[in-house]
Amino acid sequence: MNQRDCELILTIAREKSISGAAAKLYMSQPALSLFLARLEAQMGTKLFVRNAIGLKPTYAGECYIRTAEKILKLCNDFEVELCNISSLHKGRIQVGATVHLGSCVFPLLLPRYKERYPNIEMLITESRSADLERVLAHNDIDIALMHIPFHAVDANYEPIAQDPFVMVIARSSPLAQHIYEKDGIPYIDPHLCADEKYILAYPSQRVRQISDKILDKAGITPNITFMTSSVETAMRVASVGIGITLMPQSYISLFTCPVTPYFCHLEEDYDAWWTFVAAYPKDSELSGPTAEMVKILQEIYH
Repeated sequence: MNQRDCELILTIAREKSISGAAAKLYMSQPALSLFLARLEAQMGTKLFVRNAIGLKPTYAGECYIRTAEKILKLCNDFEVELCNISSLHKGRIQVGATVHLGSCVFPLLLPRYKERYPNIEMLITESRSADLERVLAHNDIDIALMHIPFHAVDANYEPIAQDPFVMVIARSSPLAQHIYEKDGIPYIDPHLCADEKYILAYPSQRVRQISDKILDKAGITPNITFMTSSVETAMRVASVGIGITLMPQSYISLFTCPVTPYFCHLEEDYDAWWTFVAAYPKDSELSGPTAEMVKILQEIYH
């Protein structure tokens, strides 16, 4: 029962099929089937049986899976310790980020990190928040750059920065006359926007969940004119007066608009922000390279 055996069996258990596991492992299906058959023959018992939804672990399989998880955690903890001992001279870290956040963060992070630690290889994955939560839960990633709150995972995290949400209002909108400035920054009272049409993300998206929280705090049930999965689309459509939207301030620089709108801040009472964190699997510690990444991120954003 070596580390590779553990990884293969755990992947089969998660995917519930040989074909799905083989694709995840970049193996051929016959090779993985042969591995499982030989392992079951060696152990003298079945580890999986097939049911209506795929492969299900037998009692022996469940015992194997529990033990495999413990073995892989021990291996990971040992690698973390070795990496710390080696004083960051060489290593590899797997970093995940949501797509838009990665666009903001990596151009700032990577040059500094590579300058300080040129021999640390960084493997980057960009995906949705839900996907990052899933790989965190399975210990398949060292660190994930994302926003809280989490919805389907119990993970550790280090806070990096708070990012304000702004309300995007077309310059042609009657609301423009109600915009006021504080220290040169435009603000709007959201109560004045209660009867406006809104362009919002889908409910499963983190940006929508934060927008809903802000609107709820203002006592607004939004009249949604349409939904889009794209922050860029929402911003561009709002800029021409079809409705208004909310978006993170840090994303403004990623896109352009047909007509530059007002990006209005809200008063502190509305908690109009989300928190950018560096998340890592629960019951794990940050390795030397990931701890240094967190330190650099905190330097950048503070």
